[in-house]
Amino acid sequence: MTFLPTLEEVQSIAQDDAGIQALDGSETVYATVTAYVAKIVLEDPYGVLQKEAQLYLAAHMLSMSTQPVGGRGPLSTESVGGVSQSFTLPWLNRTTVLGGTQFGIMHLEIRSQVVAAFRVVKI
Repeated sequence: MTFLPTLEEVQSIAQDDAGIQALDGSETVYATVTAYVAKIVLEDPYGVLQKEAQLYLAAHMLSMSTQPVGGRGPLSTESVGGVSQSFTLPWLNRTTVLGGTQFGIMHLEIRSQVVAAFRVVKI
């Protein structure tokens, strides 16, 4: 069974993400993201964690799609006196772009709990 997270559910876990909060559900990106999530986060092997895995993956993809283009991550430090800002690139330390948002990291955590690194197949 596929659960497909609603925009309201995604917005409830992404309350600090202005890009996700600004979505009203009519955007093409939301339909595209949920269709993609439905295809790759299947009941087998996620089981009872399927909905959570879909929710966090959808939040990650929507967050990434609403960030400005340019390759920079979220703001990590800011100085007022010298007007200085630093941005993080968290995905540089990961083998996947899923490390680029807190939602992607949570999806990875769920996935690591349910998805085996390999499967043994009898021949």
